[in-house]
Amino acid sequence: MSSSYVIFWLACAVFFFWAVGAYNRLVRLRAAVRKSFAALDELLIRQVVWVQGCLPVSMRGGMTTVSGALQDEADATWSRLSAASEQFSVALAQVRAHPIDGAATASLAMAHDTLAGAWKSAMRDAVALDAEPSAQRLDARWTTLLHQALPLQDAFNGAVTAYNSAIGQFPAMFLAKLFGFRPAGLIDHLAPPA
Repeated sequence: MSSSYVIFWLACAVFFFWAVGAYNRLVRLRAAVRKSFAALDELLIRQVVWVQGCLPVSMRGGMTTVSGALQDEADATWSRLSAASEQFSVALAQVRAHPIDGAATASLAMAHDTLAGAWKSAMRDAVALDAEPSAQRLDARWTTLLHQALPLQDAFNGAVTAYNSAIGQFPAMFLAKLFGFRPAGLIDHLAPPA
């Protein structure tokens, strides 16, 4: 056997072992993104359940209003909050199914913004209806739930950043394209307003 064959087979072996190692690293990083979202998902589910538990009894479990039954502005506010919590639940289910999907994580952040705005409006109306002590307690609990999500959101975003960095590095980017590793999206806006 000539030395050129030995060099060729040695180079092939090095490339093969590098490719296996790089592929395994990408798989581990993608799994870390999924695992970190699972922890965040658990807390976000608690947020949704808690908000839905704060709704008037007639609105729990989905929209149950009869056509033309919205009697005043308070009913409309609670209906918006109910709809926003349902929208957030749907967006959360989409990210749960595909935590690597950047469009799904962007829609989750937008749905959370909508939920936060509806919550703020509901609390403002509760204060106007002289339910201020109760509204303050509810709003304090909401803020606590938002703050509890921050470390988990940071962990998810850190995992996403590491994964996106790995699939963008040369020469691993070629393996990423070959095996369909797509960039993941960060989750923003889950923090309480300043």
